[in-house]
Amino acid sequence: MVAKKCCVYCKGEVPSNRAMDVCDRCGRGVWGEKMFKTIIENTDTEMSKGNLELGRVGEA
Repeated sequence: MVAKKCCVYCKGEVPSNRAMDVCDRCGRGVWGEKMFKTIIENTDTEMSKGNLELGRVGEA
């Protein structure tokens, strides 16, 4: 059974495929619309490359 991901700020639901545990509402509130979109895109890209796995160095 996979545990639900919860936002670290409000405990709301977060998409299971997201690299960060921050919901859209809180992310926009903390960083603003443009910065949050950029952060999500970059962290999701790095997660797909495997660069966010503890102790692993990804390919260039």
